[in-house]
Amino acid sequence: MNPRSLILIVLAGVGVMVVVFLTRSYLGGLESQQTAQVARQEVAAAKIMVAARKLPVGTIIKPEDVKWQPWPETGVNDAYYSSRSTKDQKAETPKGLAGKVVRNPISKGEPISRTALVSQGERGFLAAILTPGMRATTIKVSATSGIGGFIFPGDRVDVILTHTVEVSRAQRYNISETVFQNVRVLGVDQRTAASGDQVRVAKTATIEVTPKMAEKVAMLENIGSLSLSLRSLAHGADGLPADPESPPIDRTLTHTMGDEISEFIPAMDAEKGATLRVSRGSSSSVVTLGRTKEDSDK
Repeated sequence: MNPRSLILIVLAGVGVMVVVFLTRSYLGGLESQQTAQVARQEVAAAKIMVAARKLPVGTIIKPEDVKWQPWPETGVNDAYYSSRSTKDQKAETPKGLAGKVVRNPISKGEPISRTALVSQGERGFLAAILTPGMRATTIKVSATSGIGGFIFPGDRVDVILTHTVEVSRAQRYNISETVFQNVRVLGVDQRTAASGDQVRVAKTATIEVTPKMAEKVAMLENIGSLSLSLRSLAHGADGLPADPESPPIDRTLTHTMGDEISEFIPAMDAEKGATLRVSRGSSSSVVTLGRTKEDSDK
């Protein structure tokens, strides 16, 4: 065999070896790539519910408040709301969490645990929806005093007290006054959420008040009868918006005497036009007890 043929055979052998090596390297890299891709898919296959924004205590969950977040399969705990159903827990959805209330503060992006939320009817639900520092108290209502069943949880109302002032045995005067304004309704009967479009006449209404207002509520029904006046969601003439950011007002700003309703009801000290200083807490105001004849003719 001549040297030239030998060289060609050697070069051919080296070329075959190089091709085999490159082919094996390519196939090995492709296999590793596929394995890594499968691993990533397996890791990303699990999803849990996380907060889409900061959720303070008392927040009533809406579907847009939460979102799905990919989570390692090994890190999915039964305490989390997962996209996978198990033997003990069913899969949840953002709509399925709507209406639940945040019991513990949740940061944005933080996984939502089942112990951080409380559902309507569960123990601690009412305490969770209360504004920090406020109290819940219940008053009796009827078809007339409760606006015919058109008051729902979350509405804002004014509380009106109607009572009789007895100056003497022969002098009794009817007075109606707005004692609280912009009070949030927490529940109607045992319901803490609106039941769709269904209207039901309630017997009780649970309202959110300050500790001092709660003490006053305990006495109001002994003084006279209570009625609720529904507030608009828009700004009113008093400049108060009916929204959760506005605190209730604990003082009488308006009142109506019986003689303003009917001219057959005598006015209190009508001839003298006397006044009475009314004290409520640290504030006081002067109330005209009756109107003079000149006022009545205007």
